[in-house]
Amino acid sequence: MHIKVSDEPESEERGGEMGARLERIKSYLEAHHVLTLATVDEGGAWAASLFYASDDALNLYVLSDPATRHGRAIVRDARVAVTVHGEIREWMAIRGIQLWGTAGEVTEAEETFTRYIEKFPFAAALIPVGGPHRFYRIAPRWIRLIDNSQGLGFKEEIRLE
Repeated sequence: MHIKVSDEPESEERGGEMGARLERIKSYLEAHHVLTLATVDEGGAWAASLFYASDDALNLYVLSDPATRHGRAIVRDARVAVTVHGEIREWMAIRGIQLWGTAGEVTEAEETFTRYIEKFPFAAALIPVGGPHRFYRIAPRWIRLIDNSQGLGFKEEIRLE
């Protein structure tokens, strides 16, 4: 994974800030459990809420049935958008993640299964052996962390290449 914030050469100070930015994003993803996945198919835009697990490279992993509308849409067009946020009641408390990237079925699912079950132990009993559900990896290309506690419209962005 290569992370690029801008086309400017990266100074040591800027590199330290990027590392801190990545840690804030990673911590936010680890602290939350549900994402909203947006896809597009022949019927138009579609959104679905799914439990997710994440890894150190900021990939997100979801479990879903390939027959769902979003599962079929990913096969048709791997480009997706995602949001992650908590429930809040005040605009100054708004914090969340927006990202876009690509999604696809995980072919080597053992490590993904382990990561997912570590975060959601109850899911082990719900996933039937040989059942239709599959793991999907969402590989972000761009991520924005929004944090209105820092000021209205405060955001930090990174590109992953």
